[in-house]
Amino acid sequence: MAQSLPTAQTYIEGKDITGTLFFIERKDGSVQIKGEIQGDPAILTPGLHGLHIHSAGTCDPNAQPAFTTSGGHFDPGPFGSEVPVEANHPYHLGDLPNLIVSEDGYAKYNVVTSRVTLRESPVSVFDDNGSAIIIHQFQDLQIAQGEASQAGGGRIACGVITYNT
Repeated sequence: MAQSLPTAQTYIEGKDITGTLFFIERKDGSVQIKGEIQGDPAILTPGLHGLHIHSAGTCDPNAQPAFTTSGGHFDPGPFGSEVPVEANHPYHLGDLPNLIVSEDGYAKYNVVTSRVTLRESPVSVFDDNGSAIIIHQFQDLQIAQGEASQAGGGRIACGVITYNT
């Protein structure tokens, strides 16, 4: 019998923001990330928002600033550089395409990345301290050697990535 491919999910929460993203590892080793997010359009404003995999699987909304417990952008390995974010941006393994939010605060997300895996590997999101998804306040301009604010700015929602069982 063929072994099934790993799957995971995250429940995203922030002030008046909720959503679920599903992670499906494909036969070619890439990972599809898809789901829906909704929020108060005064907070999850219409337009583009940075969405990244972050290096630690913790989401503390009471941290100062909020959700900084999730660490920097996921970027393992001997040449990784998760902080400061500017050092290797937009080449972190956790850098993903922006979230596109409608006028009513709704977003549907569907991307495929070959930068991470759900299996045991040097680029697994399930390393020693896990990983999280962060939605940022602003668009990620995806430019190299920019400023942290150009990589999405403040964190407005977070979700820990967990295996589906």
